[in-house]
Amino acid sequence: MLAKNSELKEANHTVASLEKHFNRWFHYPIVFLNDEPFDNRFIEALNSTASGGATFEVIPQEDWTYPTWINQTAAKSSIVEQGARGTMHAGQEGYHHMCRFYSGSFYQLEALRKYKWYWRLEPDVDFLCSITYDPFVEMARRKKVYGFTISLWEEWDTVPSLFRQTAEFKEALNLASSALWKAMMEPSWLPYPLRPLMSLLPHRDQSGDAWSGCHYWSNFEIADLDFFRGKQYQAFFKALDDTGGFYFERDVSLENWNDKKAKLLPSFSTVSFDAPSSKTC
Repeated sequence: MLAKNSELKEANHTVASLEKHFNRWFHYPIVFLNDEPFDNRFIEALNSTASGGATFEVIPQEDWTYPTWINQTAAKSSIVEQGARGTMHAGQEGYHHMCRFYSGSFYQLEALRKYKWYWRLEPDVDFLCSITYDPFVEMARRKKVYGFTISLWEEWDTVPSLFRQTAEFKEALNLASSALWKAMMEPSWLPYPLRPLMSLLPHRDQSGDAWSGCHYWSNFEIADLDFFRGKQYQAFFKALDDTGGFYFERDVSLENWNDKKAKLLPSFSTVSFDAPSSKTC
């Protein structure tokens, strides 16, 4: 769980709910992450609530800042402009750092090296139903790498170039389109010879086919860390990171986008939770 010292109440609320509905039977450890050291009050409270034990880690400074190659003045100016346009969270520098962190270096953290699976938790979440089976075991048994509960429509103006860059990466590697990739696409209606003209419009690939705007909500996810540590995903992250989109746009976490995992996605329809911005039953 990524949390600040000021979010003690909210973090404890999530863990207490998770313990009540799941972890009292399985006792998995919980790793807390912060870009600054946790205070003793936070550590004592969460150690008391987490039945499987807890560790409290500080994110390395180089993983929570601008990459060395980016023009920080231009990036900061862009963040201010995004905030002025009213784009949710886009005016917050830390939010951009968070999206980049969760998309790349999170999987390489030394504190997570001994783990194969992770379940992303957020402060101030209520789990509404008991989860009496082990989702990690179930995913391993079914050879799945990523699980989600909610898919949403993206706000178009937050990621003007993300889909195009993703599609170009996919085409450069000659990756076949999975069924779920196709499900997120809206085929061009033009005759085939004219379809490339549609690629001039936003959110379309080189063939003129459009992204529907659907993406997997990453605030709840269960996934195989080894998959995201792999060369192909890390190459995908680097390709998009090099564009500067994490700062000049409000790029979402990239695990939502990887077509290589699209055929390996289970939806946890048996998991119900209530978060500040979304709810699923």
